[in-house]
Amino acid sequence: MINEVRRKVEAKLKNDPERLNHVIGVYETSLKLAKIYKVDENYVAIASLYHDYTKNDSIEDQIKLLNQEDIKKYKDYPVIYHALSAAKQLEKDFSVKNEDILNSIKSHVWGRAFMSIYEKIVFVSDYCEPNRVFIDTTSLYALAVKDIDLAVLKSMELTLNYLKRQGLKPSKEQIEAYTYYMEVNSEKVK
Repeated sequence: MINEVRRKVEAKLKNDPERLNHVIGVYETSLKLAKIYKVDENYVAIASLYHDYTKNDSIEDQIKLLNQEDIKKYKDYPVIYHALSAAKQLEKDFSVKNEDILNSIKSHVWGRAFMSIYEKIVFVSDYCEPNRVFIDTTSLYALAVKDIDLAVLKSMELTLNYLKRQGLKPSKEQIEAYTYYMEVNSEKVK
């Protein structure tokens, strides 16, 4: 199945080599972290390959895959639509029902409280894959190897700092996730 998923992603992103390189970088980074944390590599492989599947689609096309509740809930944060719609598209294209895979796609943008190890791996890999240029990916990856929860917190801090610099307000879910991972890491970040 992974080869089928990869072929579909490569076909969809063939005209956007930068996005495709990013997706492959997330995929490769996720596989490395899955080995380190001894979890099912297939789960992170599928999730990481599909995490940005609908990112280049129009908001209108993304919304077509979403339920009204999610559209209304995130109307002020349409950046999340691609994550939610990519999970729906994977479910539709490959009949995937596995919550670890689907939640890893849905939560890759800003995370959430109580993420599974699969979600954490895909979330952090989205930040520290080697094609990223806006952060020190090597240090973040090294942190992820040592402590995935601290790497999650650091990734969330990067996003929140970016939003602050842009004058944007984080979502309620972002704040809840950040608060949760501050508590999880409270003994480590004193």
